[in-house]
Amino acid sequence: MQEPVFGGFPTKTGSCFAQEYPSSKLRFAAIITGKARCPDPMPKHLLLIDDDALLVRSLAYILEQAGYRTSTANNAQEGLASIERDPPDLILLDIGLPDMDGLSMLRRIQKERDTPVIFLTARRRELDEVLGLELGAEDYITKPFSEDILLTRIKIVLRRSERLNAPSPAGAQILAGDLVIDPAAHTVTCAGRLVELAPKAFDLLRVLALNSGQVMSVNDLLEQVWGVEYIGEPQVVYVHIRWLREKLEDYPSQPRRILTIHGVGYKLAV
Repeated sequence: MQEPVFGGFPTKTGSCFAQEYPSSKLRFAAIITGKARCPDPMPKHLLLIDDDALLVRSLAYILEQAGYRTSTANNAQEGLASIERDPPDLILLDIGLPDMDGLSMLRRIQKERDTPVIFLTARRRELDEVLGLELGAEDYITKPFSEDILLTRIKIVLRRSERLNAPSPAGAQILAGDLVIDPAAHTVTCAGRLVELAPKAFDLLRVLALNSGQVMSVNDLLEQVWGVEYIGEPQVVYVHIRWLREKLEDYPSQPRRILTIHGVGYKLAV
């Protein structure tokens, strides 16, 4: 049976969900026969923000069947209000919203929260822009995408978020030269100056600082920051290194703190 694809074809007027996405007939049958999955007593809460109403309803149904609790919004303002009212564990965010682009909305979210975000996009050329801005989105999925891909990416991001947000030992500040990194407070000071970092950039700097003076390969950084399950491109490390240099170096093109060891990787000089 063909796997349903989301965001890949136009809505048919009057079509029902089972007609639009054939494999969902099995899920409706599970509900009717009482074989649907029992709800998790503490399900993760996912917020879906997309102006495609049919896609949002379809994804919400699939995610609830997979054991998640969902909230939905069709524009940025509804999404921001939902975040304040009922903070989610993860946000699925369309880049092309009608009232605010997803990149601007991510900036708004990150001013107050560390909630992981997965971007949804129908325009592949936007992916370079997402990486180039280094705003800290955890992942992106291009439309059309299958149910299996969506659920796999969500599991990876949630698992990674839980690992990175695990409680740190009391008072475990990390000192590396003139850098002071406080994982508990999620703050960084550089030569006494407070530096604001996106969540993923903070995690990358923390790993470099824990291994200060040692060369870390790109694969090492991908594994320790993005997780062993990460299936994206290594360029994500390069752009986050560049972004860190712009925040921490006096002359980013001539770095003195975060050094490139050509052919090997990167190290934080102390």
